[in-house]
Amino acid sequence: MGSLGALPLSVRLVAGESVASLIGRLATANGLRAADVVGYVGGARREIDPQAVEVRLGEAAIEDLSVLAGRTVDQLRRALPTARRPVRGSAVRVVVWPQGQGVVQQCEVCCRAAGDGPPAWLVAVQAFDVCRRHARWLGCAGSRTQMSLAELPEVVLAHERRRRFERRMGPYGQALLADAFQVAVYWWSCFQMASTDGWARREAVLGLTQRRLWAVPIVVYPEVVTLAEAMAVRERQRCYGRGFDGQTTRWHTGRWSRWVGERLGLSQELAAGGERALHLWLMAHRNSVPVVARLTGSPPPPGYRTQQIRALAPHQRLVEAPWEQMSCLPWRLGEPMTSVTWDGEGFPA
Repeated sequence: MGSLGALPLSVRLVAGESVASLIGRLATANGLRAADVVGYVGGARREIDPQAVEVRLGEAAIEDLSVLAGRTVDQLRRALPTARRPVRGSAVRVVVWPQGQGVVQQCEVCCRAAGDGPPAWLVAVQAFDVCRRHARWLGCAGSRTQMSLAELPEVVLAHERRRRFERRMGPYGQALLADAFQVAVYWWSCFQMASTDGWARREAVLGLTQRRLWAVPIVVYPEVVTLAEAMAVRERQRCYGRGFDGQTTRWHTGRWSRWVGERLGLSQELAAGGERALHLWLMAHRNSVPVVARLTGSPPPPGYRTQQIRALAPHQRLVEAPWEQMSCLPWRLGEPMTSVTWDGEGFPA
């Protein structure tokens, strides 16, 4: 494939775009079929639907695509998430997105401003994204594929905080976001928690007169990020056999739960029953270090509060997946809580 040259027309790279999307836009700009471009990089000539499949490339195929696109390999890897994890050898594989994962359409406002062809499709493990520049929700929004968040600035801010949290925490941050989302789903499923002023106001802004499952990620997003940050505070101490207050002998789970309620502005709601979801999470993340070992152990190293947290039980095996699949909490959005098997102490079996 060394005789490959750049195609006559290049397209801009869009951060977070799928390889299939870039191939499709590159083909359209040059009057080709997507199957032609797939063939140029060493794959079988077949049409691809960027909404349904991704094109996974080996190292040689990534180099060929960089030549066709008139870009460097490093530029492609920075822009295309799946290109950062090449398949072995020179293989070109067209794969269907796993259940719960896929792509969302690029922000319509961004696309119009660029004015150079069809929109890109962005990799979205959680099936949604947020355009911070134009305050738009990208993903399922009822019958729409995106919507304005101009009247919900706290949701855009939550997305920015989530990105900073992910950079600060590393891979374990995804597990905490997953658990925080599941706790919020539990709360949303309890009408008392779902009627909080903040959630009711967001639903009203979305034009909802009835609760809708598709709206849950938007409605609870700020609380999910705040709760994940609070979980990280506790988990950082658990790494070193310490409690929420930094001590080695007591865990103060009740104090942590009350602190979470204060941070969320939901103290009364948690005290009235919402704490149960937190207690379920605390049981799954309970300390396994004996008190004697905690008392004789070394103190945390300097600067430990700014370091990434290693994977802790029950999340030792971290894989990139939708939050519902990553979480250690068993319930699922849209399923009745009666579908969860509980033990004699009121915890998931």
